Amino acid sequence: MSKKILFDKPWIHDFAAYDFWLKPLGLLYLGGLLRQNGHQINFIDCLDPYHPEMLKEGHKRPQRHSYGRGKFFRQVIPKPNSLKMISKIIAAMGLHRKYFARN
Repeated sequence: MSKKILFDKPWIHDFAAYDFWLKPLGLLYLGGLLRQNGHQINFIDCLDPYHPEMLKEGHKRPQRHSYGRGKFFRQVIPKPNSLKMISKIIAAMGLHRKYFARN
């Protein structure tokens, strides 16, 4: 029996994040194996720096190098109480949540 399976590469919530060829290799291997066995696989990459919806609404494309490394879309979020004493800004890296719901 074939099943529909959704894989998700989630957001990063941190002070800083940089893409040094960050790929979910294990997740992709698992998805490939399931696809070979007749399952329908969908994959949402919440860290996609080229997502068309983000660019359409005027969000600045993150700085990327021609060889694939670079920054992510970034939005500042409130710090949890446990991190209030740290002076750095915390951010959610990746797609805005409204675009995730549309995928």
